[in-house]
Amino acid sequence: MKKTNPLVLIGLTPFAFGVGFALDWALVSTGRTAIPVPWTLSICLVLIGIAVLALGARVRWAVKPIKGRRIDPIAAVTIVQLAKASAVGGALMFGATGGLLAFSVSRPVVVEAVVPSNIGGVVASFVLVIAALVAEWWCVLPPQDPDGEPA
Repeated sequence: MKKTNPLVLIGLTPFAFGVGFALDWALVSTGRTAIPVPWTLSICLVLIGIAVLALGARVRWAVKPIKGRRIDPIAAVTIVQLAKASAVGGALMFGATGGLLAFSVSRPVVVEAVVPSNIGGVVASFVLVIAALVAEWWCVLPPQDPDGEPA
């Protein structure tokens, strides 16, 4: 299984930025209010990042070459897939909340109640991406020497 390519995450971010910006623009141009990022979303993104790190730490603990440490391979692969999905989801949320923030601050009249929650969403999304990439990195098996023993 390949690691998550950072270029994919970097490529998804401007796409989501454009979607967030365009959605906010469309809503405001039709007379509706701008989208505030709820604080609960920011809290949930950080909690998901903590959970992914905890699961990744469990796999990291199990792959160390010490006798008696085992983990179900299916569970390990599931945790890696969760980390990969969290990285992609976090990159999309980072771009979308960045687009919402950019639209909010680029208006002639800035709604000050929206800006802090949008900044919180951007930061929480970034935290999720970093946590997911670290958890994925922790799930890498150590290299094997030719005798079949862990290096």
